[in-house]
Amino acid sequence: MASTQNVFLQILVLTTVMVVTQLAVAAPSNLQLAAAASSEEAKKQREARLIEGAKKEGRVVFWHTGGSAQEWEPLFKKFRERYPFLVVENWRADDQQLYQKITTEAKAGVYNVDLASSEINLIADLKKTGLMKKYDWPNTASWSPQYKDRDGYWITRTINCAAVTYNTNLVVSADAPKNWDDLLDPKWKGSISMGKDSGDWVLMLWAAWGKEKTVNFLKRLAKNNVSPGAGATARIEMLAAGAYKVDLRLNLHQILEYQKKGAPLDWVRTDPMLLKGTPVFIAEHAPHPNAVILFADWFTSFEAQQAYHDVTGRFVPDPKVKSRVSEALKGLRVMLFPAEMAVHGNEADSILRDIVLK
Repeated sequence: MASTQNVFLQILVLTTVMVVTQLAVAAPSNLQLAAAASSEEAKKQREARLIEGAKKEGRVVFWHTGGSAQEWEPLFKKFRERYPFLVVENWRADDQQLYQKITTEAKAGVYNVDLASSEINLIADLKKTGLMKKYDWPNTASWSPQYKDRDGYWITRTINCAAVTYNTNLVVSADAPKNWDDLLDPKWKGSISMGKDSGDWVLMLWAAWGKEKTVNFLKRLAKNNVSPGAGATARIEMLAAGAYKVDLRLNLHQILEYQKKGAPLDWVRTDPMLLKGTPVFIAEHAPHPNAVILFADWFTSFEAQQAYHDVTGRFVPDPKVKSRVSEALKGLRVMLFPAEMAVHGNEADSILRDIVLK
């Protein structure tokens, strides 16, 4: 009988321990749910406060480089659908124009811009001016650190992949370049083009190989009489039309779009593939401080990132967006241009001009 009671007591104790353990495991889950609900409520309250202020401001002023009106307007339309009381005023310029306008106005005590996006070769200089606002960019928590400024001043708007591309009507697959050294073959003499403003491409090679190897490569490449061309879109069309056999620096997202339309183009799977991010930042003295935060948070949301990719085909930094470029690059070694290399921008421009495009 005693033995039976002992067994019963042991079973009772074990059962009690199991129940208590399950409750202990369940308790953090309940706490997490409560914390999540509290956090969500805090977000709603924060957004409500921003909306209240933004309604009085009425607009967001966005200055940027790159991207046509056809690319941006669908994004602005989606933003207005969410916040119909806000107008997005945007101005497109080249890097130097944007830099000069921001800094010149600031020296005069004039602050007209809320949000700006410049190519990464100027971002270090802009950061030094103190005209960027430090922000935690809450929607970018899952993004790779390489797409965010370590000090919190900017995040990457889009990632551009520079791809060597060739005309498949003029170059059969067996004869096409397969790597960087293949571009040095004398058979390409007089049939290669590239953008005349491709100093960033030199910097990307520099970041991947070091300066010495890059300069030596460019000296050998120059023997093939590389022709300077216009912008990327114009060069894609010229390449597809047969004006050249190879272009050294076209945008992969555009190449993929042209391929879908049947253009006779293919790209070289170089090692590495060269990538460069385009930063976006909030102005320190933004004249519409509530509206610009609404726009910054919306633009970095999954909804906006997906829409940006769908409209433009561009590679965006949100890892949840499966872009055509990121899928195309699977299995390939990539090299993202580091922001700190931007200090060598003027030297890279000189190297390109004096060695390759002289």
